Amino acid sequence: MSLTPQRLRRLVRYRERLERLQELELAGAQRLYQARLQALESAQDERERALDAGIAAGGPVNTADLLARVDYLRRADREIGARRAALAHSADDVAEERTALMERRRDRKAMETLLDRRLEDDRAQARRKERGRLDEVAVTRWKGPPAPGRSA
Repeated sequence: MSLTPQRLRRLVRYRERLERLQELELAGAQRLYQARLQALESAQDERERALDAGIAAGGPVNTADLLARVDYLRRADREIGARRAALAHSADDVAEERTALMERRRDRKAMETLLDRRLEDDRAQARRKERGRLDEVAVTRWKGPPAPGRSA
């Protein structure tokens, strides 16, 4: 199947749509990354506030409060670890989407280059045909009409 200029134009438009969709995918992955980053920072801030609250320096220590605080810090550490893992996963997703977008752009540019070359080849062929036609007209005029009684 020959790739006509019309078909190439349709392919280029299709590749442009795919590229726009890929840009949307990348934007979504970046938004998710930012949301996970904010959640991680929030969890770390809450943990820091819990550590800063501390225990009163003077006075008796309530072991139940101390155990609850230690338990909370353990849960906070697990949550922070899970959020870090989710953030790393999101970073990988963003990198994959960015790579896919670059591939889409290369693909579209290759199609555009192919279309440009095809159109230039078609123009060159049309110029050659026109030159050939003009050459025929010039030769016919130069020869002149056949002399009467002479067959051409």
